[in-house]
Amino acid sequence: MNTQLHISYLGLVRNVIGRSEEEFEVLAGTTIGQLLRLLAAKHGLPFTQSVLKQSGELRATAQVCLDDRDIDELDGFDTRLGDGEQVSIVVGVYPPEGG
Repeated sequence: MNTQLHISYLGLVRNVIGRSEEEFEVLAGTTIGQLLRLLAAKHGLPFTQSVLKQSGELRATAQVCLDDRDIDELDGFDTRLGDGEQVSIVVGVYPPEGG
């Protein structure tokens, strides 16, 4: 059985992939971590580099929310997704360091 998600892209990630939202279908029981890997495969290096570290963890500037709750308040990358849920991926833009 499949699960339909609504994904919103905010901040830098919206700019690098060129869209602000999409409907995305995954298998029932998919986790946030698996979803991020699927999105990285779909949107390629720009998405991956803006959202994830090379280790696969979220960048310090990235936040993922499920129905307006930070995944850190839930089960992190192990949070399971349900049908019709809203996933928001936010990447903050910080000024470059240095002078």
